[in-house]
Amino acid sequence: MTDSQEQCLNEDIVFLPVSETSPEFLYSEPERLAVERLLNAGPEAFYSTVGAGQSSCFLSPDEVTEITNWAQDYHLSPHPKEENGEFGQGLDFGGYSSTYYPAHSDTPAPCLALGWPESSPWRREDSVRVYTSPPAEGEPSVRELIRRKLQTATQVCLIMLCIYDCAVIGDLHNAASRGVPVYIIINQRSAQENTLVRLRHPNIQVRVLGGKSFCSRAGRMVAGEMRSKFVLVDLQTVIHGSYSLTWSDAHLHRQLVTVLTGSVVDSFDHEFRILFAASSPVPEPRIGSCGQISNHLNNFSDTWFPKHLPFLDTEITNPPSPPSDGQLDWEAMGVISGGCSVPNSPVEPHNDVFLKDKPVLNNMMLEKNPKFVDNFFSNKHMVLDKKR
Repeated sequence: MTDSQEQCLNEDIVFLPVSETSPEFLYSEPERLAVERLLNAGPEAFYSTVGAGQSSCFLSPDEVTEITNWAQDYHLSPHPKEENGEFGQGLDFGGYSSTYYPAHSDTPAPCLALGWPESSPWRREDSVRVYTSPPAEGEPSVRELIRRKLQTATQVCLIMLCIYDCAVIGDLHNAASRGVPVYIIINQRSAQENTLVRLRHPNIQVRVLGGKSFCSRAGRMVAGEMRSKFVLVDLQTVIHGSYSLTWSDAHLHRQLVTVLTGSVVDSFDHEFRILFAASSPVPEPRIGSCGQISNHLNNFSDTWFPKHLPFLDTEITNPPSPPSDGQLDWEAMGVISGGCSVPNSPVEPHNDVFLKDKPVLNNMMLEKNPKFVDNFFSNKHMVLDKKR
């Protein structure tokens, strides 16, 4: 609970009015109501609330689009278990209440299972250096700078970046194979399954984290992103900036990073452990089976999955013949052969001919509207029976 929230509980504290010209001004009731309208009714309702003038609109068009795309119904789901089974083990979430404020503090923080080096009393001299991308004359590129630090790491590597660079992933595997613990926190919305699979290593621990959430009174919510970016190597050197380990950042975008050493590293060390404790474990890779998808939907939040999962495509090698009472000329279109006798009745006789000529793969092929398909499209998030 923040200091301002604690002060609100004290009846003896008198708050001085804060105007928009004050540096500490942050909360605005008209802005909150406008964002609620955006979550509940969409961009048109938002713009009608803030007015037609551009000066009164406090959200950029990109922000309006992002919030609209990220908006979802509020849901309460328990924390997923850790891979080692310790986090959340034995906790009963059946009586979990959303009105109990310190809910998440009742669960133990995840441990740094791979180990953590002891802080040395001897610190490097305080220094600050700035590197740019593209690099200045005679300076290394940001990608080269990060790779050199990872390749020479001996104690621990802490990474809070989007990682899609195969060479950097190889450097992380090499460091982990040398016995260097590697902890990675990735933005929850940017986590890609193929990247998470490539980062798998016994000495690499990957977790995901999002931003803060905003909830409306109508049961809608939007969650932000984790946009902190830095690399901490051996608790001695910090590389901090807007750079990500992607091809676009290495070859297209203009950016800069700051390399810090000395006492300031303690602040990044402390912040990383706070974010690590607030993060969540990554889900297991999704496999195309109903049972495993059902388990993942029950164990993890909807933010891990798209709102509509794609239907499991089944290759049908023996489709039934088209109905005879259709308006199209099936024989001219080449769907049926000229010698095929089309039954007069579109229901039972047609199925009899099909059963005689072609083997039936499953009962779903004979049903016009299978129950599985009805259940699939009737449920928004495809909640299936665990026994299936």
